[in-house]
Amino acid sequence: MTKRERVLATIRRHPLDALPWQFDFTSVVANKLRAFYGTDDLLSATDDHMVTTGYAQGNNADDVSPGPGLWRNEFGAVWRTGARDANVGDWGDLVAYPLLEPRLDGYTFPPGARPGRWDHVPALRAQYPDHFLTLHGSGLFENAWGLCGFEHYLGYILSDESFVMEMTERLADYSCAITAQAHNLGADGIRIGDDWGFQDRLMIPPAVWRRIFKPQYRRIYAAARDAGLVVMIHSCGNITEILPDLIEIGVEVVNAFQPEAMDVEFCQREYGNDLTFWGGLGSQSTIPNGSPDDMRREVHRMLELFRAGGYILAPAGAVPTDAPVENVAVIVEVAKAQLNA
Repeated sequence: MTKRERVLATIRRHPLDALPWQFDFTSVVANKLRAFYGTDDLLSATDDHMVTTGYAQGNNADDVSPGPGLWRNEFGAVWRTGARDANVGDWGDLVAYPLLEPRLDGYTFPPGARPGRWDHVPALRAQYPDHFLTLHGSGLFENAWGLCGFEHYLGYILSDESFVMEMTERLADYSCAITAQAHNLGADGIRIGDDWGFQDRLMIPPAVWRRIFKPQYRRIYAAARDAGLVVMIHSCGNITEILPDLIEIGVEVVNAFQPEAMDVEFCQREYGNDLTFWGGLGSQSTIPNGSPDDMRREVHRMLELFRAGGYILAPAGAVPTDAPVENVAVIVEVAKAQLNA
């Protein structure tokens, strides 16, 4: 089987010769692995099954550089990245946002249907014909707090729900337009990323999530299906309470599936017939803190738990900077050994 066929088989519960695997790395870990394997081609070194790419952002109306180490996205939010961010995940910090009050008066959303969003995808498909090609889509929760500031946004959810619902609908319009443009380009799936979870629960009450976000995510996921894409989501933290909702509105694959936050056996037992889980290896526990033998046992445990399919073996999020490269090598070793079993 090709790597692409293997990923599709595990999602569709078709017979397969091995469970597929995938890696995300922080830039620091990626550099350590390049030295470990003696190559810049980590996709080949790890035999990773998936290639991922995002959409092209357009220029913001105020496109003057905001300063050294800063960048402005097309919503007008300003982010800072530096050396510290390479060690903690490469995300950066939100330092300025356009909506200083809970009002949309005078604010113009960027057009989702901007030409050229996915112009690079056909060439990427041609370069990697045997890999599962995943697009990074545009979500709601993280874009919203990027517009307002995180603390302010959580306050608005409690104090000004009508504003939050209006903004969420506009963000969904943007996401649906971007997703629709991915039709017929050769991609296999789209992962919509929004971190909803604390370690033990959702950041907002499930009833509020269902009222504000669920109808708009339903629209986005329908646009993905209409574009012929497997519907995949990313959220860190414990999102167990809304897994039935995600199934209902068309999600097929859930990432990052943190074992420190979610009960992997419960999720497999209760939802494994409807969802494919992508992740599950402890990026907060075994990968940075365990021995290679600990890592080997964890990988074998996950492969056995999901031996019938519905699983993509992967770290639960990007491999953290302090992880020993030997532990990553063990994941690759055990994953590859499936093909010779």
